[in-house]
Amino acid sequence: MANSPSGETVIQRVDRVLGAFTSRTRRLTAAQVAKRADLPPSTAHRLCAELARCGWLDREGDAFVVGTRLWELSTRSAPESSLASVATPFMQDVQAALGHHIHLGRVEGGEVLFLQRLSERGAREISSAVAERLPLHVSAVGLVLLAWMDEAERASYLAELAASGTHPPQGSVENLEAVLQTARSAGHVVQTGNIEHDRTAIAVPVKGAQGSVVAALGAVLDRTAGPVDPGATVQVLRAASHGIERTLREETARERVAG
Repeated sequence: MANSPSGETVIQRVDRVLGAFTSRTRRLTAAQVAKRADLPPSTAHRLCAELARCGWLDREGDAFVVGTRLWELSTRSAPESSLASVATPFMQDVQAALGHHIHLGRVEGGEVLFLQRLSERGAREISSAVAERLPLHVSAVGLVLLAWMDEAERASYLAELAASGTHPPQGSVENLEAVLQTARSAGHVVQTGNIEHDRTAIAVPVKGAQGSVVAALGAVLDRTAGPVDPGATVQVLRAASHGIERTLREETARERVAG
């Protein structure tokens, strides 16, 4: 793969081009891509044109958006899509019971990657969106994933957080560790005001066929819309989580038989 003068491969530059597009910047000109991806304008123009010919980007006038071909490839083969597909019917039940926002996330590096989100019509917007990420220690879903993470990996994450000088919403890394311990004991996380001060976020773990936690299911409840009952919310989320887990076990069993 040919390298640029900076030593980057074409694949690395393509990754930077695609990474310039987000849920908040869905439509970009080649010049805007160049600026966001820190690429020479001529390189950005050429790569955008080539990606458009392949269907990875689509043209909209003088700008580009992420293309249908890229969506097809990712949806067809990504394990995230399979997990979201299994979880969605159960999340619909939760959303019907609770309203507000219901979302599903899994660990990706040191962050939570949101795989699915269902929102009540008219609900005020929140920070988590499908295919976006937040640090693990910020959201309730992320805290569940961090709490049930491998002990060595969790210790490494907390050490890096402490070394960075970042103050987590819990006030200190020591307070965060206490929150994680409480989560493991209680089997869920309840956090208020970590991101939006007038919301309460509640999340529970989702276990895969092998018994390890593969995702977290959460609700973000708007306290300005009425009182929040954490106990009832946890029960609804756990019922859905158990349904997702049962379906994952059944799918794994079917795959073994088919194999």
